[in-house]
Amino acid sequence: MELSVAFTFLIFVGLSTAAMWGYEDSGPSKWAETFPTCGDKSQSPINIEASDSTLQASLGNMTMTGYDTPVALTIKNNGHTAQVDVTGDQYISKGGLSEQYKLVQFHFHWGSDDMKGSEHQLNSKTFPMEVHFVHYKNSLGSLGNSVGEKDGLAVLGFMFEISDSDNANYADLISKLSNITAYNTSNLVNLTNTALMKFIPSKPTNFFRYSGSLTTPSCNEVVVWTVFTETIKISKTQMATFRSLMSSETGPKNEHYHIKDNFRPVQPLHSRSVFNNFYSSSATTAYITVYTGVLSLILSTILSH
Repeated sequence: MELSVAFTFLIFVGLSTAAMWGYEDSGPSKWAETFPTCGDKSQSPINIEASDSTLQASLGNMTMTGYDTPVALTIKNNGHTAQVDVTGDQYISKGGLSEQYKLVQFHFHWGSDDMKGSEHQLNSKTFPMEVHFVHYKNSLGSLGNSVGEKDGLAVLGFMFEISDSDNANYADLISKLSNITAYNTSNLVNLTNTALMKFIPSKPTNFFRYSGSLTTPSCNEVVVWTVFTETIKISKTQMATFRSLMSSETGPKNEHYHIKDNFRPVQPLHSRSVFNNFYSSSATTAYITVYTGVLSLILSTILSH
């Protein structure tokens, strides 16, 4: 989960530029050397095994307010990802959340090929890209106030899957990537006013819930994660366009890297629990047992005749 280069800098005023992080030479394996929280025990992302999660029917469905109204959007290359800043009043509530959370931005994590890219894994499966919708606790008033508070942030994660055809809902956004190829946080490109529901699956319902962290430094453990099972479709051509963006990181000849594999590897779950609002492993086991018993009875009847 990306906040932004500028925001990370504000948190760590006084650190030298050597403290900046990335995915190449200063990759995830080195983050904890500069940002100790990145080595703590409630880190994100994780691999979510449905059979190891617990059904919590009280979670119910999430309410998304303002997501169906077209809003002004700007996109920028913050050096680590393509980030879309949102202006308006979009909130999430219910779904087990303690209160209302306000949307501030969404951004993407992708791989150098279509076999990897997502931060979270579902049943050990990776996806070519994952989008994070970042919300802060409304009662805290701002992203800055929320990033240091327990459960101060609520992030929605959606996975992408490759489709044979382009996703028309992403056509405008992807067409604007050519305008933000270079890293430049002040280069804000307007997108067509769009309802945010266009960017997520139709009527997303099933999700997993756990407590975790930002997936980029400073890795603050303040995030209520909601990872949906419904996926977003995208074509290979559209997916490849994201890989044209240039990173803030530079190589030995001061050349900028392409942004690729800008995802953090999954982290240990440790003693945390993962909940869901739709899946009961015990019920599934019982169903399989009954189904197997019925099938066995049918086969024995056939064989006896």
